[in-house]
Amino acid sequence: MLGATLFRKDVSDFVVPLVLNVTREVAGEQVLIQPYSTVANGSNARSQGVELYAQHTLSFGLGAQVNFTYNDTSVADVTLDGQSVGSSALVGSAKTQMNASVFYEHGKVLVRASYNRRGEVVGGLQSGLNVYTSPYEQVDLNAAYALTDRLNITASIINLTKSEESQHLGNDTKDRFVYRNYFGRRAYVGVSFNF
Repeated sequence: MLGATLFRKDVSDFVVPLVLNVTREVAGEQVLIQPYSTVANGSNARSQGVELYAQHTLSFGLGAQVNFTYNDTSVADVTLDGQSVGSSALVGSAKTQMNASVFYEHGKVLVRASYNRRGEVVGGLQSGLNVYTSPYEQVDLNAAYALTDRLNITASIINLTKSEESQHLGNDTKDRFVYRNYFGRRAYVGVSFNF
């Protein structure tokens, strides 16, 4: 199977997480609050792109699946209490996303290796700059064996590549580091019984 999908979505309003310094009235006095976390509204954004996908399985059970998405988003003004506080692309959007799997499924055996890659993801605004999550990729392995028609043994290794996720402020440099997150390599073994 081969396929392609074109898409376009016009978004009139979307929520943007926001961290900034603001002055608020507290007990009759003007108080500077820093940092102040809230949400603001972005308006008139657009998301458009293409998704490509393919799948093929050979007669003896070896197969592959792949899909790739390219997403172009526009930048929209962000307002809080009627005041412009910056601009942002659609929060949570990545320009590229790719998933690819090679598998063998025949008789009682299923083995699958999957590669996933997500491009840079746009986050909320902090100090007037978008928070960006750097591109992330990982490899997962899955296997299953049917002992009987009802009893299966399964095993998985998630994040075989020990990938880490990191964030930074602005898309002009990665030097404004925000955080790094390491999920670890995880292994699971299980038994399932179908009634």
